[in-house]
Amino acid sequence: MRVRMPLVMVMAGLALAACGTTDPNEARPVSATSVAGTTAVQATPADRAAERIGADSDGKDVSLAVGQGLIVTLEANPTTGFGWQLGGLDQNVVKQNGSPEYEQDPNPDGKVGVGGKSVLNFVAVAPGSTTLSLAYMRAWEQGVEPAKRFTVNLTVR
Repeated sequence: MRVRMPLVMVMAGLALAACGTTDPNEARPVSATSVAGTTAVQATPADRAAERIGADSDGKDVSLAVGQGLIVTLEANPTTGFGWQLGGLDQNVVKQNGSPEYEQDPNPDGKVGVGGKSVLNFVAVAPGSTTLSLAYMRAWEQGVEPAKRFTVNLTVR
């Protein structure tokens, strides 16, 4: 019993140390800059920076070069159950690059349910035209109109 107790104490200490000191429920916002740096920009030619667009580009035309990234940043609040869902896109022309990231708005008071921005990354893969359609909706609600829509016409040269 004397040998086992120190071993148990060491194992318990290691287990606690491995848990870390951060709150696992704490949101870790991802900035648009870090998202661009790790995804879309890597696929961008050196002479063309990733094209960044937001809600003000809804319904507009956007031109991209093959290999150029597209970063779409839109208001979102996942605590409501809503999220931006890909509705339409010819992925032979422009492909989604990774999963959407979320950037929480500043929250100095620690309030629950603060909104933020959804950051979606795409990359132009071949010449052509396609329409990027996004819908802000709850994935589990079938037959319900989206709360918002976002559409841009993309031309890749």
